[in-house]
Amino acid sequence: MKTNRDTCLAALKSDRHETEPGQKFEVDSFRPEDALGVARLYYAVYGDSFPVDYVYDPAELVRLNQGPDLYQVVGRTSKGDVVGLYALFRNPPGRHIMEGGSWIVHPAYRGTTLAVRLARRMHHTPPEKLELDIIFGQCVCNHVITQKLGVNFKSLVCALELEPMPPKPDELGGGQEGRVSLLDEFIIIHDRPHEVYAPQQYLDFLNEFYASRGLDRQMAEDRLPAGRTVFSVQTFGEAGLTKVTVETLGLDFSEKLADVMAEQPGIHAHQLVLPLAAPGCTMAVEAARSAGFFLGGVLPLWFDRDGLLMQKLAKEPEWSFIRLHRQAAKDLLSKIMADRNSLT
Repeated sequence: MKTNRDTCLAALKSDRHETEPGQKFEVDSFRPEDALGVARLYYAVYGDSFPVDYVYDPAELVRLNQGPDLYQVVGRTSKGDVVGLYALFRNPPGRHIMEGGSWIVHPAYRGTTLAVRLARRMHHTPPEKLELDIIFGQCVCNHVITQKLGVNFKSLVCALELEPMPPKPDELGGGQEGRVSLLDEFIIIHDRPHEVYAPQQYLDFLNEFYASRGLDRQMAEDRLPAGRTVFSVQTFGEAGLTKVTVETLGLDFSEKLADVMAEQPGIHAHQLVLPLAAPGCTMAVEAARSAGFFLGGVLPLWFDRDGLLMQKLAKEPEWSFIRLHRQAAKDLLSKIMADRNSLT
């Protein structure tokens, strides 16, 4: 049965439009008339392989850009072609945080200033209607190009996800191979000072982290939680990744975590996000470490309050494949390595 995705891709495949190189362009917020150009751009860069359906559907792009969950900035030429894109979308659970991504430039315009101008427009002047406190972004660690750009936008290095991504197909058989790690960076628009129930195992780390990043947090004395654990699980089978996001901690946390691990055999990378603003973090960290989890970093305002990232890998990570630009990232990696080594 033919799906809407199939219909949209067939239309793009038969489209004879060609984007001329060398046109003048402007950076602007998405307009409804840009929708076909955005779909063409995705098709030009990714072919039919992009895993999200709406990017190929002009009508759906118009609809989603009218709501609060997607905001796109485009590079538009004088002839109306869309040759660049940057987007904010709701991915983290908080109401006042969005993830930056879909940073795409048409192959004919990659030698221009377009990529930097798209990011500058998005990071410096996000629309007030989005009610953002923070923008979250990820940099691959098999090179440092995007990490260098983060310096220009005063992003904070906060967490390092070890090997959540499989090797990129175009890199297999040439150059550095192996799974890809991600550096989590955050741009603070409005901080929200609050109490955190710092787990005793990471108290020194958290005190240093908050002081060095200029984030105002009050360390509350942790206590055992009440109620039951509430969490969500996302599994990305092809990537070999499972993400567990805990909304509420309960005394049954250890049992719940064990159940999740038993249900996810063959996964390379497990990630666990704990709510630092909820009591019970010391108990949860102890249980997670007993199950083989170690430090990943802090996710500021992830729940509109901070989260703690922990992670577990099926085997020893390829440390030498991780390329980092900033000293803050290198220092974080050292702390992660030390914490993982302390498990054995």
